[in-house]
Amino acid sequence: MRVVVVGATGNVGTSVLQSLEPEAQVEEIVAVARRAPARQFARTRFAQADIVVDDLVPIVRGADAVVHLAWLI
Repeated sequence: MRVVVVGATGNVGTSVLQSLEPEAQVEEIVAVARRAPARQFARTRFAQADIVVDDLVPIVRGADAVVHLAWLI
């Protein structure tokens, strides 16, 4: 399973990443945020993007799940 977490560097996003890391069925985790995360996770790839100006389609394409935690929809 490929999971994309938008707004991944906030408190809730960090908790979601921490919860996804040990899950065997999750093969790929992509953390999306404007700024780099303060904490690094071994299985998580960071994609820097601003949802106001950046096109997220290439990032979320092929995702089995998108967890949207950013302030904007």
